[in-house]
Amino acid sequence: MLVISRRELLLGLVLPLIVVAALVGLGLSGHQSIACIAFLAAVPMFAAMFSRPLLTGIVALVSVLSAMVMSASAFGLRFSEAIPIIVGVIIGASAAVLASQSKTQSRPPARAQAREATAAGGAPATSPGTDIVTGLPNRAAVLSTLTGPNTSTARVIMVIGCDGMAALNEERGRDLGDVFLFAVAGRTRWALPEDDIVARWHGDEILAVVTADPSSVGPTLQLITDKVNHNPIRTDAGLIPLTISAGAAAWPVGADFADAVDRARRAMHAAKGQGPGRLVMESAREAESPDVA
Repeated sequence: MLVISRRELLLGLVLPLIVVAALVGLGLSGHQSIACIAFLAAVPMFAAMFSRPLLTGIVALVSVLSAMVMSASAFGLRFSEAIPIIVGVIIGASAAVLASQSKTQSRPPARAQAREATAAGGAPATSPGTDIVTGLPNRAAVLSTLTGPNTSTARVIMVIGCDGMAALNEERGRDLGDVFLFAVAGRTRWALPEDDIVARWHGDEILAVVTADPSSVGPTLQLITDKVNHNPIRTDAGLIPLTISAGAAAWPVGADFADAVDRARRAMHAAKGQGPGRLVMESAREAESPDVA
């Protein structure tokens, strides 16, 4: 489902009306008024330079309607005079929507770019230890540094799973799914200190290794889930309101990394079982698994 934000909707309505108000305020008549109405064709073209097709379409529609109203009421043009101008505005508005659509389709996601480079005999721009979709370290890079027991300080392992990713890939294509995964990865990386590890773990799963006391890390983990769940993902196809489910487990000193990840993944699956957008925190003792969502 496509979603347009309130801010974008207001912008789409207000931008053409500001131009209309300015043109009417000039008090022009005759050939000058015809030129002013025709100028409305440039408004959606301007919007297409900076916005996605849906917003450009709103600007285009309001521009066409404004041209009709101005022709009849503001400048009192005869029908024969108004029709060519309105047709011109419609043509300009339609061209703006098509230009915006073409602009968004000309930016392939990272996965598609990598496929093209490989087919051409080139190499991806990422290193062997970097995930090509998210830009994060991949599973191999994490395992090369974090195998075995925790020898430093208390940590927490968080595993994030993207809700409905399989359905999204099937209905809208893998490229759109990649955009969603990229956004989740970026928001997770932003929410944590630079020294904490954030990586692409498996499929639609993002893994985070957080240096924190398990008893006080809840607000930080909730911030990460809220950052995605309460803010639709912006894509070229529109705003898509998707969610993540997350599980976390303590990784105390002396405990094995693989065991902590396994417990965090079980907590993540428990969160998914409670419904989308949930967070479950599991302590070092598997018997304790309070839900902090």
